[in-house]
Amino acid sequence: MITTGVAFDFDWLSWSTSILLLIVLYTCLLVALYRLVLAPYYSLASLTEALKMEDYTLRAKSPFTQGIVASLFDELSSLSQSLQINKSRYDQQMFLLYGLIEQLDSPVLILDQKAQLKHANPAVSILFSVPWQTLKQRSAKSLGLEIRNGLWHLSEDNPFNMTTTWQIRQSEFKENNHNYHLLMLNNITQELQKNEQQAWQNIIRILNHEVRNSLTPISALSQNLLEMPDLTSQQCQQAIKIIDSRSNNLLQFIDSYSDLAKLPLPNYQRFDLAELLQGIASLVQHVTMSFSEALFINADKAQLEQVLLNLIKNAHEAQHSNKDLEQHSTRNIEVQMFKTSQKVVIKVLDQGCGIANSANLFVPFYTTKAKGSGIGLALSRQIITNHKGELSLANRTDKQGAVAVMTLPFYLC
Repeated sequence: MITTGVAFDFDWLSWSTSILLLIVLYTCLLVALYRLVLAPYYSLASLTEALKMEDYTLRAKSPFTQGIVASLFDELSSLSQSLQINKSRYDQQMFLLYGLIEQLDSPVLILDQKAQLKHANPAVSILFSVPWQTLKQRSAKSLGLEIRNGLWHLSEDNPFNMTTTWQIRQSEFKENNHNYHLLMLNNITQELQKNEQQAWQNIIRILNHEVRNSLTPISALSQNLLEMPDLTSQQCQQAIKIIDSRSNNLLQFIDSYSDLAKLPLPNYQRFDLAELLQGIASLVQHVTMSFSEALFINADKAQLEQVLLNLIKNAHEAQHSNKDLEQHSTRNIEVQMFKTSQKVVIKVLDQGCGIANSANLFVPFYTTKAKGSGIGLALSRQIITNHKGELSLANRTDKQGAVAVMTLPFYLC
């Protein structure tokens, strides 16, 4: 009985040891099988997922040197490298795109898929008179934009009171698997004014050429006739003097309009605008200046001084034409200067009769003055336009009179 028990214990231990060895061998086999068969496919799955997420930096090494699995690893690695190169090029293109947008004078807005503002350029800040960063994530509707018939338009009740005529050019692009709308706003009013100005300049050049060619010999002949000793008829001499006088007057008239066609571009220099206004106030009587601090800008000092003097001169003439102010002729012209976050504003306010016909204010040759040439306001607006600013005239709302408003972009400061 004892011998039989010992034999039974020995068989059980052998059997347990065999089972344990089989388990170990099976585990090693599974590990080897995982490493040789399953692990490469998990690596391929991770690499594919990375490519899907546009992460092209992940690399996986094949455990095999040849075969279909090794070829698949090589193809995915090559694809990842190619996509990384393409993404790098795309990122450079997007960097150039955003850099170009920053340099454009026209307002450019980028809206995301939810039609919310994602990015804009400094021109948008000037347009809305607030830094565009404060408008980020604002909806297109809150910015005065809406889609009609698949195209973007300015809404009639836009909150920023953009009264000028704008044209919207639109495009779409994709970045990081997201679609974006790119909107560029073009101020058609400025383009129309520019084309109108060029047309007037061409007309002036033609008038200058044709009239001068006709008047110059007439003036010369009349001078020669006046100097002839045998010309005794007093009536004839008087007629020739009239011809000579009118010829000279017409030549001077043409010369004054030539300034509009030959206006040079601004010669930018840094100066204190407040100091310039103080200098003008010391030269012109009955002018009250209102500004709080010094303001340095980069502009053509002589041209801006010319514009301000012309606006103040017009304001004085408007007040003298108002018979209701004859007993209060010492009432001052008011000049205000202030700055906003994006603009420098100068206002010239008078208490004259106001503006009766605002449509032709800036048309060359048009004037309501008996001795006016109709060149001052047209020349002034061209100077301000060359400074990327705006000049407007309107009737005052607080009292009788007119107000001239000159705005300059804040980047000149």
